[in-house]
Amino acid sequence: MGTIGKKRKSQWLASSGALVLATVFLSYPLIGGKNSGSVHANSGVSTEQAAADVGAKVLPTDPKLKIEPK
Repeated sequence: MGTIGKKRKSQWLASSGALVLATVFLSYPLIGGKNSGSVHANSGVSTEQAAADVGAKVLPTDPKLKIEPK
């Protein structure tokens, strides 16, 4: 009886491993792939332009300092 238990255990481990690999393989494109965490800051659009494109206006949260040019 010890052999039957070992065989079932190894089959269960193999099928579990295959299921984990299939899940990772199939979900990889869904989560963004290789460059999912990269930031695309150099797009050539300023904050003001991006806000204007959607009809918004960027307002400063702090008043300008006296030493800043107008």
